[in-house]
Amino acid sequence: MRRAAAILAVLVLAVSGCGTDDGSARTSPTGRPSGGDAAPGGAGSWKLERVDKAAKGELTAVTATSADDIWAAGYESRNGDMSDPDGQYLLHYVDGAWQRQKPPAELDGNIFQPRLDSSGPDDVWLFASSIDSGASAARWDGSRWQRVPRPPVAGAVTATKVFAPDDVWVVRGERQVLHWDGSRWNPHTLPAEATALDGTGSDDLWAVGFRTSGPGVGGDGGELNQPAAMHWDGRTWTLTRTPDYRFPEPVPPEPGASLHGVAAVSAKEVWAYGSHSFNHGEVEKEPSEEHILLRWDGSRWHEQKGAQEDPCLSRGIAAHGEDGGLLFGVGRYRSPEGRCVKPTWPRLPAGGEVTAKGKQQLWLEPIVPVPGTRKFVGAGKVYVMQSGNPLTLPAVATYEPPKG
Repeated sequence: MRRAAAILAVLVLAVSGCGTDDGSARTSPTGRPSGGDAAPGGAGSWKLERVDKAAKGELTAVTATSADDIWAAGYESRNGDMSDPDGQYLLHYVDGAWQRQKPPAELDGNIFQPRLDSSGPDDVWLFASSIDSGASAARWDGSRWQRVPRPPVAGAVTATKVFAPDDVWVVRGERQVLHWDGSRWNPHTLPAEATALDGTGSDDLWAVGFRTSGPGVGGDGGELNQPAAMHWDGRTWTLTRTPDYRFPEPVPPEPGASLHGVAAVSAKEVWAYGSHSFNHGEVEKEPSEEHILLRWDGSRWHEQKGAQEDPCLSRGIAAHGEDGGLLFGVGRYRSPEGRCVKPTWPRLPAGGEVTAKGKQQLWLEPIVPVPGTRKFVGAGKVYVMQSGNPLTLPAVATYEPPKG
């Protein structure tokens, strides 16, 4: 999404201010900070742009083409049924106001498991899926939605990259990606399984995931899979060499390593993240899972150390801004100069179903940069944990990093 991608942990352990956690922010079990916490001065704060207190549910997709043009997609949880077509909706921020819309008819009224991506205000793509008809797609041309031929995908589209109206990539699964050339979807066979996409242009695209053969797979370690990073140079997909992973003895059951996300900053700076895990619960003494952090320097992948210990490098999902700053979920921002800060975010005021004693958390995924600004925008939910009536409220929030 406009050079944005999910990325877990990046850069180096010895970043000033990022090596320790002062404990001022409480975290949820997933590492997301709770609301109402203090943070170091000059860290900046998240701003809740929209919280729908009348609808229980969440937003699951977002893309921004400018500060005045933002799209989000989500659902209302009606009787706990997230697949209810009547609960799906779009939000469009335009002319200074949020407009709620029904799913476009071009998607047959269903935006289950939506994904949004864009290359500009007149090139916004919405992908969706349904149990019966598979994946579907529509394109906003600046004034209306246009139907796009269905991508030949059995399930949901799991990753996208939009460079132009006639240059769109989606992950199909089963070692395939699809490319839209303006008139049809063209399949490309990959050397390994892919789960994420990002790139800087039509001749510089990365797909990351895992491979189930080759060095490091099987053998004494019993690894079921190893990380895979594949590059498109405009002509062919090439599997690049990535580090192999193996647990020390005694090796836990069904171990495996894979990459889950990739962020392409430039042709000589690409970051990929993932995990080295196993089947939990089968042995008494289990090793710790490993975060995988890789950096491409234009010729090879380098393994990055320190993500396990450094809170600025291992918390949640992030996006990289136009100035090179990195945002790690809602909890940490690393400036281009290497300063790591912990943003705050405001609590919702008590009122209605929100009680004063309720513990609040801000959950945003995805988070993308806002082109032409230093801001980031995220879609997700405010989770209010309170006795007798926990709430999940759809939310859009923005963050502007401190200068300097």
